[in-house]
Amino acid sequence: LFLSLSLLYSFFLLRNISDDKQSPIPNAEIKIEQVSHAFQFGTSLRTEMFNNDVPTFEQTKYLQIAKELANSGVHEDALKWYSTERNRGQINYADADRILAWSERNYSLPMRGHNLFWEVEKWNQEWLQKLEKDDLRQAVLQRATEVCTRYRGRITEYDVLNETLHGNFFRGRLGDRIIDEMFAQCAKADPQARLYLNEYDILSGKLVDTYVQKIRVLLDRGVPIGGIGIQAHIRENISVAQMQASIDTLAQFGLPIKITEVSVIADNESRKAQVLSDLYRVAFSHPAVKGITLWGLWEGSAWEPKTALYDRQFNPLPAAIAYRNLVLKQWRTNTIGQTNLFGIYSTRAFFGTYRVTVKSGDQYIQKKINFNDQNNSQHQFQICLNSKV
Repeated sequence: LFLSLSLLYSFFLLRNISDDKQSPIPNAEIKIEQVSHAFQFGTSLRTEMFNNDVPTFEQTKYLQIAKELANSGVHEDALKWYSTERNRGQINYADADRILAWSERNYSLPMRGHNLFWEVEKWNQEWLQKLEKDDLRQAVLQRATEVCTRYRGRITEYDVLNETLHGNFFRGRLGDRIIDEMFAQCAKADPQARLYLNEYDILSGKLVDTYVQKIRVLLDRGVPIGGIGIQAHIRENISVAQMQASIDTLAQFGLPIKITEVSVIADNESRKAQVLSDLYRVAFSHPAVKGITLWGLWEGSAWEPKTALYDRQFNPLPAAIAYRNLVLKQWRTNTIGQTNLFGIYSTRAFFGTYRVTVKSGDQYIQKKINFNDQNNSQHQFQICLNSKV
């Protein structure tokens, strides 16, 4: 039913450089192992899982699962404004820094930054709600500058504005053009960062047209939107066709799309697993989608326990089994073969980083190769074999 467009041909051309002729090597044994994905399979990371110098059993298990299932992380709550500046002027990035450091040690892809500004009033601190107009604008610009400068080169993309279709905390006080200022200030502080809007009620189609209108207006004004975020907190029946149609609609802008927050509640665990699988297949197979992020790994820490992939005892639920089967098995390229008479071995491979091992007689070499999307269907790598086993 689904075709992953991340599947392309990769050609490995083997030559012997032990002589001047660089002759091809037929019948060489070749082993190709995928080390990591170029596609972002992310997970949110909860602050309380990082707050002990000596991790508890639960923290250790949680982090083991997070490391195994994902190749990228996002602060679930540690980078939100109410976490970094609960009281005015008392700024604390310790939790965000700790999570980022762990992510950099354990993941192949950079973290996402979530989120800089949240339009829903109840998620903004009381002191922020009481600021006069000029002070609020100054606070907004200061936060954009501060965060994007602090994490420049480490966090490579941000959900700059969260849920602007469901609230107007900033726009109601400062006018619609405050969005332009938010994005411009972030871009000034970190010109390389990719800046996202992030919204829900999109996959269902409920607000997809409204989202399109909002994005178009902002782009026409020159707002440096670099990507489109689609939350996926699924609490209703959404067909595969509807998911596909919603993503297709947003793909018209030619911007990368991220499914930023995935959590599913269904009638039973089997149904939850099926919905999760459907969503991941749709996302991974769509050329505009560049990543998808889980929002609740473990029942003991998930913001809504029923969405978790692992129960309180860390047993995998059907959704975890389905996820692992897709992401860690089906969508991995690991193969063994031999070169043909012309020293060529070709295979279909997912984009990512590979460890390639080649043996021919007493010669041996192992190389790491990055195989990424460059908008063509064939990639050729030449491997020179001159090492002895």
